[in-house]
Amino acid sequence: MKTGKVLHGAARLAFDSVDGVNTIVEQMYRNISATPLPFGRAPEGPAPGIAGLVHRVIRGVNGGVRSTTDVALSPLTNYLDGHFPPGPHRAAVIAALNGVCGDHLHRSGNPLATPMTLRVMLDPDAPPSDAPGAALFETCHRSVEIYPSAAALSDSEFTAGGHILLLAHGLCMNELEWTAKQHNHGHMLAKEYGYSPVFVRYNSGKHISQNGRELAQHLEGLVERWSVPVQSITALGFSMGGLVLRSAMHSALEHAQRWPQLLDKVVYIGTPHHGSALERGGYWLQRAMAFSPYTAPLAALGRIRSDGITDLRHGNIVDADWQLYDEHQDNADHRVPLMLPSGIDHYAIAGTLSRPSAGYLQRSDGLVHPDSALGRHPLGAKTLGFAADRQRVFCQLDHLSMLSDARVADQLKEWLRLS
Repeated sequence: MKTGKVLHGAARLAFDSVDGVNTIVEQMYRNISATPLPFGRAPEGPAPGIAGLVHRVIRGVNGGVRSTTDVALSPLTNYLDGHFPPGPHRAAVIAALNGVCGDHLHRSGNPLATPMTLRVMLDPDAPPSDAPGAALFETCHRSVEIYPSAAALSDSEFTAGGHILLLAHGLCMNELEWTAKQHNHGHMLAKEYGYSPVFVRYNSGKHISQNGRELAQHLEGLVERWSVPVQSITALGFSMGGLVLRSAMHSALEHAQRWPQLLDKVVYIGTPHHGSALERGGYWLQRAMAFSPYTAPLAALGRIRSDGITDLRHGNIVDADWQLYDEHQDNADHRVPLMLPSGIDHYAIAGTLSRPSAGYLQRSDGLVHPDSALGRHPLGAKTLGFAADRQRVFCQLDHLSMLSDARVADQLKEWLRLS
């Protein structure tokens, strides 16, 4: 993302934050001054007296400075873009920010909101780069957009093959972070079997169903634009990326798109098919703050969690799972039972921090429990039913280490061998 765009977006987000903090402080003053009972309903309306006037003045000043800053930054955009090129550190920060509050960035039209693009990596065999920050991902690949724009199609270093390998990253991540400890599952499979890796970059703070629908549309366009006939599409989804893939398949089948006919295999790596206990804990922390009028304004901090994060409470992948409910107030699992599409080979990999001797008492991988990653559920209608030979649990393996673990890599090579 260009420097001028980042600076504009960061300034807007800073002003949004001032408004948010001002509101919390005003509500705290209002509630405390009303001296309510320790538990019960909080007062409503603005803060009384001079305090209310002060907070209104702050809002007015903040809005005026916001408008002035937007005008002042516009002439600097070209200079900043030319003298401060983007780097991997910036990409990582923007990806994390999109995961935390990407829904707000999208709704407010903030330039920091990440648009969905399909991308390829060029220079996979180049020597290590001396560029500042390149060591962060231990890669010097150039990530080039291939859809909606076709920048990579005309690049002399890009060669399209008939077997597309689609890779969807997880929450707060981007496509560069598929490379970990000098290993990239996509590049490994490309070298081993001749796949053409295509990486999805998306705003992981938006609802999973929104990203799934957009990915389905992008893939339909990519297949039409691909410079050679597409023989097959194979997909890898890491963490949230697996849910986005499931959502995309559902959307494509609903709209009779053609690309699912080319989809032969999907591997879900550490995907929380039935949600993550970490997000469920975040919900209860937010709700606990709301029990007292004296802490209720602080519950707004819990509501900062993005739509994408709240989807991970139970693993929502279609609009109907969340559309009629306030996910900050309702903890029930409203998901429509949705099985894995037929005619496609589905595989699941789970990690656990436990030792092999733990048996059925396995712990999570730090974020996702093996039961969720393998699609197991007490209600039979929600059990995904991966075949026994298409699921694996690796012990003493944490969530992020799945991206570089040799056991995971060997399993992928076994499952995704081209016939």
